[in-house]
Amino acid sequence: MKITHKIEKLQQHLAHVWHAEPIEHSVNASTRALLKDAGDWDAPVGVEPNKPTIALAIGIPDSISLPKSALSAAANRVFNKPGEGAFTYGFGLGYNKLRLQLAENYSHERGFAVTEDWFQLCNGSSGAIDLICRTLIDPGDVILAESPTYMGTLRNFKALNADVESIGMDSDGMFVDQLPRRIETLLRQGRRIKFIYTISNFHNPTGATLSLERKIRLLEIVAQYKIIILDDDAYGALRFDDTPLPTLSGLSKGHGVITVGTFSKILATGLRIGWIHCHPDLLAAFDKMRFAMGLNQFMVRVISDYIDSGAMSDHARKVRLIYKTKMNTLADALETYCADYLCFTRPLGGFYIWITLKKGLDAQAVWRTAAEEGVSLTRGTNFLSDRRDDNPHLRLAFSWTDQGQLIEAAKRLARACERVLQGDAA
Repeated sequence: MKITHKIEKLQQHLAHVWHAEPIEHSVNASTRALLKDAGDWDAPVGVEPNKPTIALAIGIPDSISLPKSALSAAANRVFNKPGEGAFTYGFGLGYNKLRLQLAENYSHERGFAVTEDWFQLCNGSSGAIDLICRTLIDPGDVILAESPTYMGTLRNFKALNADVESIGMDSDGMFVDQLPRRIETLLRQGRRIKFIYTISNFHNPTGATLSLERKIRLLEIVAQYKIIILDDDAYGALRFDDTPLPTLSGLSKGHGVITVGTFSKILATGLRIGWIHCHPDLLAAFDKMRFAMGLNQFMVRVISDYIDSGAMSDHARKVRLIYKTKMNTLADALETYCADYLCFTRPLGGFYIWITLKKGLDAQAVWRTAAEEGVSLTRGTNFLSDRRDDNPHLRLAFSWTDQGQLIEAAKRLARACERVLQGDAA
């Protein structure tokens, strides 16, 4: 009984000590700064939808299109193969056969021959970006990035105490001609520019694609200043047209360009298999910084078997058509019901439509009122390093939502905009 009583007293004391200790005292300075941020994916506080919500805030693959049967068959084949490779740690650059398959695809689509040694498998493209950042960034380093850009990557940059310098963009991508003056200014200040971050194809959140002319100009600029490009190509396989786009890695033959990719958007987000693609000399540095005990060895083999079966190319064609149809359905509905309230450019691929609000509409008010009307959106401020959006924007994700709900979503958004204009915001 004495020891039991002693343990109980200790537990009470520990509960008192740690309950009274603010979490801010335990975390580092970068995390403390992030704790102050509103959740980028959170719903509006204090707003209750007046009808079941149509989700336009979720950038994930269409659930009906998920190739469950084909992946299940691949999983069974992997499970029944002799040996224990699928059930052990994985070291080095990752499962060799899948890297060979990636090399074959890149060599075919990007116009220059690469081997498996140009690829490091990672935990999705977010894991790839995290590994690259941990390898390259020192506190105070400068990253030049499109504005807006993906909020998850912005958080990654801030967590490592990098300084993000924003470069504007339009429907043809980053204003690359602004780079030389900005670079010269930073260099005169003694700053170290670590890389230029771009989502060059089917950008998140804007849906924009960096034009061929700007891709070429960007490569000329980085060659002049010897700055690396980090190209986040998570959506590159989701073009609405079957013709592959010229890529930064293809145009440069891999010199000075790091590309990250993933199976999350083309197959399913839960697979968590992505990769880094760059010259083997640079890839060796990322391998040295990879402290995890490898990826899910079962899943990399399932994806490889799935590709081997020939199912991937058919699936890719199928989902491209699905997303093109969904995008056009939503875009047509926005033009029909919301033309007085917003404008946008139709993307050439990916998951998103980026809207600019008109008539002085406030994005925060529209976001909250739309949630009450039963449609979830994402605020443009979430994608900006300084959280200041001079031209109010919202991101609409059409990929996951059932096509039949997209027209109703546009009608609800129109009602929300009209309510805000009438002074009846949520």
